[in-house]
Amino acid sequence: MEKLFFPITNEEDFVLVEELPSDELYSHWKKKGLTPGTPTQIGTLLQDVTLVEWGRRHVWDDGELVVDPIQLEMARYLNSKVTQIDFRKNHSPLPAKVITSEEHLFTDLEETKLPVVLKSEYGLAGRNHIIFKSPSDSWKLSQVTKRLFGFPIVCEEWVGGSRFYDFSTLWDVKAGEFFYQTSTTMWIDPDGGFRGIRIGGLESEYQVLFLPKVYDLVKSLKNLIPKEYTGPCAIDGFLYSEDGISIVQPVSEFNFRYSIGRILWEVRKKRNVKMETISGLLVLPYPKQGKLKEWEILGKLENELNSELVLLTPVRDLVGKAYQNAVLYFETTADKESTVVETIWSTWTDGSFGESV
Repeated sequence: MEKLFFPITNEEDFVLVEELPSDELYSHWKKKGLTPGTPTQIGTLLQDVTLVEWGRRHVWDDGELVVDPIQLEMARYLNSKVTQIDFRKNHSPLPAKVITSEEHLFTDLEETKLPVVLKSEYGLAGRNHIIFKSPSDSWKLSQVTKRLFGFPIVCEEWVGGSRFYDFSTLWDVKAGEFFYQTSTTMWIDPDGGFRGIRIGGLESEYQVLFLPKVYDLVKSLKNLIPKEYTGPCAIDGFLYSEDGISIVQPVSEFNFRYSIGRILWEVRKKRNVKMETISGLLVLPYPKQGKLKEWEILGKLENELNSELVLLTPVRDLVGKAYQNAVLYFETTADKESTVVETIWSTWTDGSFGESV
Protein backbone atom coordinates (compact mmCIF):
# COMPACT_ATOMS: atom_id res chain seq x y z
CA MET A 1 0.00 0.00 0.00
CA GLU A 2 2.97 2.35 0.48
CA LYS A 3 3.22 2.69 -3.30
CA LEU A 4 -0.21 4.37 -3.48
CA PHE A 5 1.59 7.66 -2.85
CA PHE A 6 3.41 7.52 -6.21
CA PRO A 7 0.32 8.26 -8.39
CA ILE A 8 -0.45 11.48 -6.47
CA THR A 9 3.09 12.88 -6.25
CA ASN A 10 5.00 15.30 -8.47
CA GLU A 11 8.31 14.64 -10.19
CA GLU A 12 10.23 16.72 -7.65
CA ASP A 13 8.92 14.63 -4.74
CA PHE A 14 10.66 11.70 -3.09
CA VAL A 15 8.63 8.67 -2.01
CA LEU A 16 10.10 6.68 0.85
CA VAL A 17 9.46 2.95 0.39
CA GLU A 18 10.73 -0.29 1.87
CA GLU A 19 10.77 -1.87 -1.60
CA LEU A 20 11.27 -0.04 -4.88
CA PRO A 21 8.56 -0.28 -7.56
CA SER A 22 9.40 -2.25 -10.67
CA ASP A 23 10.55 -0.33 -13.75
CA GLU A 24 7.50 -1.68 -15.57
CA LEU A 25 5.06 -0.27 -13.01
CA TYR A 26 6.90 3.06 -12.79
CA SER A 27 6.79 3.41 -16.59
CA HIS A 28 3.07 2.50 -16.53
CA TRP A 29 2.31 5.41 -14.19
CA LYS A 30 4.16 7.86 -16.41
CA LYS A 31 2.51 6.50 -19.55
CA LYS A 32 -0.88 7.16 -17.95
CA GLY A 33 -0.03 10.84 -17.49
CA LEU A 34 0.89 10.70 -13.81
CA THR A 35 4.03 12.36 -12.44
CA PRO A 36 5.43 9.91 -9.89
CA GLY A 37 8.15 11.10 -7.56
CA THR A 38 11.54 9.45 -7.16
CA PRO A 39 11.45 6.13 -5.24
CA THR A 40 13.70 6.41 -2.22
CA GLN A 41 14.81 4.13 0.58
CA ILE A 42 16.03 4.88 4.10
CA GLY A 43 19.58 6.21 4.21
CA THR A 44 19.59 7.89 0.80
CA LEU A 45 18.19 11.29 1.82
CA LEU A 46 20.24 13.56 4.06
CA GLN A 47 18.79 17.01 3.46
CA ASP A 48 15.79 18.59 5.18
CA VAL A 49 12.42 17.50 3.82
CA THR A 50 8.76 18.34 4.22
CA LEU A 51 7.23 15.08 5.40
CA VAL A 52 3.81 13.85 4.23
CA GLU A 53 2.63 10.54 5.72
CA TRP A 54 -0.41 8.25 5.63
CA GLY A 55 -0.93 9.37 9.21
CA ARG A 56 1.27 11.75 11.18
CA ARG A 57 3.66 9.75 13.38
CA HIS A 58 7.24 10.69 12.47
CA VAL A 59 9.67 13.57 12.10
CA TRP A 60 12.64 13.75 9.76
CA ASP A 61 15.80 14.11 11.82
CA ASP A 62 19.22 14.38 10.15
CA GLY A 63 18.38 11.96 7.35
CA GLU A 64 16.43 9.55 9.53
CA LEU A 65 12.73 8.88 10.01
CA VAL A 66 12.12 9.05 13.75
CA VAL A 67 8.90 8.33 15.63
CA ASP A 68 7.65 11.44 17.41
CA PRO A 69 6.03 10.28 20.69
CA ILE A 70 3.64 13.25 20.76
CA GLN A 71 2.42 12.72 17.21
CA LEU A 72 2.20 8.97 17.74
CA GLU A 73 0.00 9.46 20.79
CA MET A 74 -2.21 11.91 18.87
CA ALA A 75 -2.55 9.45 15.97
CA ARG A 76 -3.54 6.68 18.38
CA TYR A 77 -6.07 8.93 20.06
CA LEU A 78 -7.66 10.12 16.81
CA ASN A 79 -7.81 6.76 15.02
CA SER A 80 -8.86 4.59 17.95
CA LYS A 81 -12.39 3.22 17.54
CA VAL A 82 -12.56 3.24 21.33
CA THR A 83 -11.92 6.99 21.40
CA GLN A 84 -14.29 7.50 18.49
CA ILE A 85 -17.25 6.28 20.53
CA ASP A 86 -16.96 9.64 22.30
CA PHE A 87 -16.63 11.46 18.97
CA ARG A 88 -19.91 10.01 17.68
CA LYS A 89 -21.89 10.34 20.92
CA ASN A 90 -25.44 11.61 20.29
CA HIS A 91 -24.96 11.18 16.53
CA SER A 92 -25.02 7.43 15.97
CA PRO A 93 -28.34 5.54 15.88
CA LEU A 94 -26.54 2.27 16.58
CA PRO A 95 -25.40 1.54 20.13
CA ALA A 96 -21.71 0.76 20.59
CA LYS A 97 -19.66 -0.11 23.67
CA VAL A 98 -16.12 -0.98 24.65
CA ILE A 99 -15.22 -4.55 25.62
CA THR A 100 -12.13 -4.69 27.81
CA SER A 101 -11.42 -8.39 28.36
CA GLU A 102 -12.29 -11.94 27.33
CA GLU A 103 -14.47 -12.37 30.42
CA HIS A 104 -16.27 -9.12 29.63
CA LEU A 105 -16.87 -10.35 26.07
CA PHE A 106 -18.31 -13.72 27.16
CA THR A 107 -20.72 -12.01 29.55
CA ASP A 108 -21.72 -9.37 27.04
CA LEU A 109 -22.49 -11.83 24.25
CA GLU A 110 -24.74 -13.79 26.59
CA GLU A 111 -26.71 -10.66 27.45
CA THR A 112 -26.66 -8.78 24.14
CA LYS A 113 -29.25 -9.15 21.42
CA LEU A 114 -27.61 -10.47 18.24
CA PRO A 115 -26.44 -9.72 15.59
CA VAL A 116 -23.46 -7.63 16.62
CA VAL A 117 -20.08 -6.86 15.10
CA LEU A 118 -16.82 -6.80 17.05
CA LYS A 119 -14.22 -4.34 15.77
CA SER A 120 -10.54 -4.04 16.58
CA GLU A 121 -9.42 -0.76 18.10
CA TYR A 122 -7.30 -0.17 15.00
CA GLY A 123 -8.06 -1.74 11.62
CA LEU A 124 -7.92 -1.23 7.87
CA ALA A 125 -10.52 -1.44 5.10
CA GLY A 126 -13.12 -3.33 7.10
CA ARG A 127 -10.86 -6.34 7.53
CA ASN A 128 -10.47 -6.40 11.30
CA HIS A 129 -13.95 -7.28 12.47
CA ILE A 130 -15.98 -10.35 13.45
CA ILE A 131 -19.75 -10.65 12.99
CA PHE A 132 -21.87 -12.66 15.43
CA LYS A 133 -25.27 -13.34 13.87
CA SER A 134 -26.46 -16.16 16.16
CA PRO A 135 -25.28 -18.28 19.13
CA SER A 136 -23.92 -20.81 16.64
CA ASP A 137 -21.18 -18.28 15.78
CA SER A 138 -19.60 -18.81 19.21
CA TRP A 139 -16.69 -20.63 17.52
CA LYS A 140 -15.54 -17.22 16.25
CA LEU A 141 -14.47 -16.27 19.77
CA SER A 142 -11.21 -18.08 19.09
CA GLN A 143 -10.47 -15.53 16.32
CA VAL A 144 -10.56 -12.47 18.55
CA THR A 145 -6.86 -12.43 19.42
CA LYS A 146 -5.73 -13.12 15.84
CA ARG A 147 -8.12 -10.88 13.90
CA LEU A 148 -8.77 -8.13 16.45
CA PHE A 149 -5.33 -8.12 18.09
CA GLY A 150 -6.67 -8.43 21.62
CA PHE A 151 -8.53 -5.98 23.85
CA PRO A 152 -10.00 -3.39 24.07
CA ILE A 153 -12.44 -3.91 21.22
CA VAL A 154 -15.71 -2.27 20.20
CA CYS A 155 -19.04 -4.09 20.07
CA GLU A 156 -21.75 -2.57 17.88
CA GLU A 157 -25.17 -3.60 16.62
CA TRP A 158 -24.85 -5.19 13.15
CA VAL A 159 -27.33 -4.11 10.46
CA GLY A 160 -25.57 -5.63 7.46
CA GLY A 161 -28.74 -7.27 6.20
CA SER A 162 -30.54 -3.93 5.84
CA ARG A 163 -27.54 -1.75 4.95
CA PHE A 164 -27.96 -0.46 1.39
CA TYR A 165 -25.60 2.47 0.79
CA ASP A 166 -22.06 3.21 2.02
CA PHE A 167 -20.38 6.58 1.75
CA SER A 168 -17.22 8.36 2.79
CA THR A 169 -16.96 12.12 3.20
CA LEU A 170 -13.50 13.64 2.74
CA TRP A 171 -12.24 16.58 4.80
CA ASP A 172 -9.15 18.65 5.43
CA VAL A 173 -8.50 19.45 9.09
CA LYS A 174 -6.55 22.47 10.31
CA ALA A 175 -6.41 23.88 13.85
CA GLY A 176 -9.44 21.86 14.87
CA GLU A 177 -11.56 23.06 11.94
CA PHE A 178 -13.00 20.69 9.30
CA PHE A 179 -13.16 21.76 5.65
CA TYR A 180 -15.38 19.65 3.39
CA GLN A 181 -13.90 18.41 0.12
CA THR A 182 -16.25 15.84 -1.42
CA SER A 183 -18.28 12.67 -0.90
CA THR A 184 -17.65 9.23 -2.35
CA THR A 185 -19.64 6.01 -2.65
CA MET A 186 -18.10 2.78 -1.33
CA TRP A 187 -18.67 -0.81 -2.41
CA ILE A 188 -18.88 -3.04 0.66
CA ASP A 189 -19.41 -6.81 0.58
CA PRO A 190 -22.18 -8.48 2.66
CA ASP A 191 -19.74 -9.16 5.51
CA GLY A 192 -18.55 -5.56 5.73
CA GLY A 193 -15.33 -5.94 3.73
CA PHE A 194 -14.18 -3.05 1.54
CA ARG A 195 -14.14 -3.74 -2.23
CA GLY A 196 -13.80 -0.32 -3.78
CA ILE A 197 -14.89 3.29 -4.02
CA ARG A 198 -16.14 5.67 -6.72
CA ILE A 199 -16.65 9.36 -7.38
CA GLY A 200 -18.00 11.52 -10.20
CA GLY A 201 -21.14 11.93 -12.27
CA LEU A 202 -24.33 13.21 -10.67
CA GLU A 203 -24.49 13.72 -6.92
CA SER A 204 -25.86 10.75 -5.04
CA GLU A 205 -29.60 10.91 -4.37
CA TYR A 206 -28.75 10.01 -0.77
CA GLN A 207 -26.45 12.97 -0.19
CA VAL A 208 -29.34 15.14 0.94
CA LEU A 209 -29.97 12.58 3.70
CA PHE A 210 -26.47 11.97 5.02
CA LEU A 211 -24.50 15.18 4.43
CA PRO A 212 -26.44 17.41 6.89
CA LYS A 213 -26.00 14.77 9.61
CA VAL A 214 -22.27 14.51 8.95
CA TYR A 215 -21.98 18.31 9.16
CA ASP A 216 -23.79 18.22 12.51
CA LEU A 217 -21.36 15.55 13.68
CA VAL A 218 -18.35 17.62 12.61
CA LYS A 219 -19.60 20.69 14.46
CA SER A 220 -19.67 18.70 17.70
CA LEU A 221 -15.99 17.70 17.32
CA LYS A 222 -14.64 21.21 17.85
CA ASN A 223 -13.26 20.60 21.36
CA LEU A 224 -12.43 16.91 20.88
CA ILE A 225 -9.91 17.12 18.03
CA PRO A 226 -6.42 18.36 18.99
CA LYS A 227 -5.68 21.68 17.33
CA GLU A 228 -2.18 20.36 16.58
CA TYR A 229 -3.58 17.92 13.99
CA THR A 230 -3.33 19.11 10.41
CA GLY A 231 -4.13 16.76 7.56
CA PRO A 232 -6.80 14.70 5.83
CA CYS A 233 -9.77 12.98 7.43
CA ALA A 234 -12.29 10.54 5.95
CA ILE A 235 -15.57 9.97 7.77
CA ASP A 236 -17.19 6.71 6.69
CA GLY A 237 -20.89 6.04 7.18
CA PHE A 238 -23.85 4.21 5.68
CA LEU A 239 -27.61 4.08 5.26
CA TYR A 240 -29.81 1.20 6.36
CA SER A 241 -33.54 0.55 6.46
CA GLU A 242 -35.70 -0.18 9.47
CA ASP A 243 -39.45 -0.72 9.20
CA GLY A 244 -39.36 0.79 5.72
CA ILE A 245 -37.57 3.95 6.87
CA SER A 246 -34.08 4.97 5.72
CA ILE A 247 -31.77 5.66 8.65
CA VAL A 248 -28.40 7.40 8.44
CA GLN A 249 -25.38 6.19 10.35
CA PRO A 250 -23.28 9.35 9.80
CA VAL A 251 -20.10 7.72 11.04
CA SER A 252 -18.99 4.13 11.31
CA GLU A 253 -15.37 5.26 11.69
CA PHE A 254 -13.04 8.23 11.31
CA ASN A 255 -9.76 7.94 9.40
CA PHE A 256 -7.38 10.76 10.32
CA ARG A 257 -4.96 9.81 7.56
CA TYR A 258 -4.82 9.31 3.81
CA SER A 259 -7.76 7.01 3.12
CA ILE A 260 -8.32 5.03 -0.06
CA GLY A 261 -11.03 7.57 -0.93
CA ARG A 262 -8.56 10.42 -0.56
CA ILE A 263 -6.16 8.64 -2.91
CA LEU A 264 -8.98 8.24 -5.47
CA TRP A 265 -9.83 11.94 -5.23
CA GLU A 266 -6.18 12.99 -5.61
CA VAL A 267 -5.56 10.67 -8.59
CA ARG A 268 -8.72 11.97 -10.25
CA LYS A 269 -7.47 15.55 -9.84
CA LYS A 270 -4.07 14.54 -11.22
CA ARG A 271 -5.69 13.19 -14.37
CA ASN A 272 -7.90 16.30 -14.69
CA VAL A 273 -11.04 14.23 -15.16
CA LYS A 274 -14.30 15.87 -16.28
CA MET A 275 -17.00 16.13 -13.62
CA GLU A 276 -19.38 13.77 -15.45
CA THR A 277 -16.74 11.02 -15.74
CA ILE A 278 -16.88 8.23 -13.16
CA SER A 279 -13.59 7.42 -11.44
CA GLY A 280 -13.18 4.44 -9.17
CA LEU A 281 -10.73 2.26 -7.27
CA LEU A 282 -11.14 -1.48 -6.90
CA VAL A 283 -9.20 -3.53 -4.35
CA LEU A 284 -8.72 -6.75 -6.31
CA PRO A 285 -7.74 -9.99 -4.55
CA TYR A 286 -5.16 -12.24 -6.10
CA PRO A 287 -7.10 -15.22 -7.57
CA LYS A 288 -7.28 -18.30 -5.37
CA GLN A 289 -7.06 -20.48 -8.45
CA GLY A 290 -4.63 -19.75 -11.25
CA LYS A 291 -2.01 -17.04 -11.64
CA LEU A 292 -2.20 -13.54 -13.00
CA LYS A 293 -0.70 -12.07 -16.11
CA GLU A 294 -1.67 -8.57 -15.12
CA TRP A 295 -0.42 -6.54 -18.07
CA GLU A 296 -2.21 -8.79 -20.52
CA ILE A 297 -5.38 -8.53 -18.44
CA LEU A 298 -5.17 -4.71 -18.39
CA GLY A 299 -4.71 -4.53 -22.16
CA LYS A 300 -7.63 -6.88 -22.74
CA LEU A 301 -9.92 -4.99 -20.37
CA GLU A 302 -9.05 -1.56 -21.75
CA ASN A 303 -9.85 -2.71 -25.28
CA GLU A 304 -13.00 -4.56 -24.30
CA LEU A 305 -14.40 -1.83 -22.06
CA ASN A 306 -12.97 1.21 -23.86
CA SER A 307 -11.98 2.54 -20.45
CA GLU A 308 -8.83 3.97 -18.90
CA LEU A 309 -7.26 1.62 -16.35
CA VAL A 310 -4.27 2.36 -14.12
CA LEU A 311 -2.65 -0.21 -11.85
CA LEU A 312 -1.78 1.79 -8.73
CA THR A 313 -0.01 -0.93 -6.73
CA PRO A 314 2.13 -3.89 -7.81
CA VAL A 315 0.63 -7.36 -8.10
CA ARG A 316 3.79 -9.00 -6.74
CA ASP A 317 7.04 -8.02 -5.08
CA LEU A 318 10.40 -7.80 -6.86
CA VAL A 319 11.15 -11.49 -6.23
CA GLY A 320 7.82 -12.58 -7.69
CA LYS A 321 5.77 -13.29 -4.56
CA ALA A 322 2.15 -12.23 -5.05
CA TYR A 323 0.54 -9.67 -2.78
CA GLN A 324 -2.89 -10.43 -1.32
CA ASN A 325 -4.51 -7.48 -3.14
CA ALA A 326 -3.82 -4.94 -5.85
CA VAL A 327 -5.48 -1.53 -6.34
CA LEU A 328 -6.78 -0.64 -9.79
CA TYR A 329 -8.05 2.78 -10.88
CA PHE A 330 -10.61 3.11 -13.68
CA GLU A 331 -12.51 5.80 -15.58
CA THR A 332 -15.81 5.26 -17.35
CA THR A 333 -19.24 6.77 -17.97
CA ALA A 334 -22.30 6.45 -15.76
CA ASP A 335 -24.16 4.19 -18.19
CA LYS A 336 -21.22 1.74 -18.38
CA GLU A 337 -20.17 1.81 -14.74
CA SER A 338 -21.84 -1.42 -13.58
CA THR A 339 -20.56 -3.37 -16.59
CA VAL A 340 -17.03 -2.03 -16.15
CA VAL A 341 -16.88 -2.88 -12.44
CA GLU A 342 -18.37 -6.37 -12.85
CA THR A 343 -16.15 -7.20 -15.85
CA ILE A 344 -12.95 -6.03 -14.15
CA TRP A 345 -13.77 -8.00 -11.00
CA SER A 346 -14.69 -11.25 -12.75
CA THR A 347 -11.82 -11.13 -15.25
CA TRP A 348 -9.21 -10.37 -12.60
CA THR A 349 -10.35 -12.95 -10.07
CA ASP A 350 -11.18 -15.96 -12.25
CA GLY A 351 -7.51 -16.94 -12.55
CA SER A 352 -7.67 -17.84 -16.23
CA PHE A 353 -4.53 -15.89 -17.20
CA GLY A 354 -1.12 -17.50 -16.81
CA GLU A 355 1.71 -16.09 -14.71
CA SER A 356 3.62 -13.21 -16.30
CA VAL A 357 7.32 -13.66 -16.85
